[in-house]
Amino acid sequence: MRKSILETILDPFELSVRFQPIFQIRGGAGEVHSVEALVRGPRGTKFERADILFDYVRRKRAEAAVDQSCITAICDEAKGLPSGVRINVNVHASTLGYNSDFVDFFRRHLQKQSLDPERFTIELVEHAPTCNISELMTSVAKLRGCGVRIALDDVGLGQSNYRMMLDCHPEFFKLDAYFVHDLTTDPKRRAVVASLVALAKALNSSVVAEGVAANDDLLQLEAMGVEFAQANLLCPAVSLKKLLSTGYFDDPVYGTVPPPAIGKHTLHNFEQRRAALSMAAGAGIYT
Repeated sequence: MRKSILETILDPFELSVRFQPIFQIRGGAGEVHSVEALVRGPRGTKFERADILFDYVRRKRAEAAVDQSCITAICDEAKGLPSGVRINVNVHASTLGYNSDFVDFFRRHLQKQSLDPERFTIELVEHAPTCNISELMTSVAKLRGCGVRIALDDVGLGQSNYRMMLDCHPEFFKLDAYFVHDLTTDPKRRAVVASLVALAKALNSSVVAEGVAANDDLLQLEAMGVEFAQANLLCPAVSLKKLLSTGYFDDPVYGTVPPPAIGKHTLHNFEQRRAALSMAAGAGIYT
């Protein structure tokens, strides 16, 4: 019998996984801190685009089912990463809030692929206006009990609000790209970023800036105390094979030697960036 669209989407074997590095930028380190596992839908369909895929799933109210399929696909691919690499995965807050068995499902799949839970960070994605907070807190506690860390995704937009910050006390706030674009020329955006950096510090959390599109904005983020950044400017989301070919993971501490270009994208060279800025500015912000 031919599978329905939803059944096809929810088949882990129909999904593909891409990995995008998250870089530590504070102090100009330029080191890979972790990678985010990003899922794409069936190849050759419109659902290959993540935004279309997950919008469709949410309209079908199948968030928990797609989260399980994504975890299955990610775990199968992540076993090919070096053992020290930390991995971020997206999970709907509603999945953790209304499906008490999801954490056990997650742990079983990690065990099946011999993946250490302490390598993982769950990025909470919330698109629904309400969530079972009590059950969510229970799930978060169970995740933390096995060493998993928590990030709050899309901070500043949607339902990623102050209550989620306090209730989930995430280790990471992922600042949405909307607040990063044109940061150097927009004082209002800088005010938002400064407030989030201050809040994160007060809550013993760190800020990850997403979607950085310009070197100037990257430098501004660093100067404002943002510790991490993730964007195509630094490295696009790529297959496991291409990620391993970059050379970032050849060194056990992920040295800063710049890797080769990937397709039309060139991975960011932090060392050259620092040198160029120091020459241009004399005693720049790196000295």
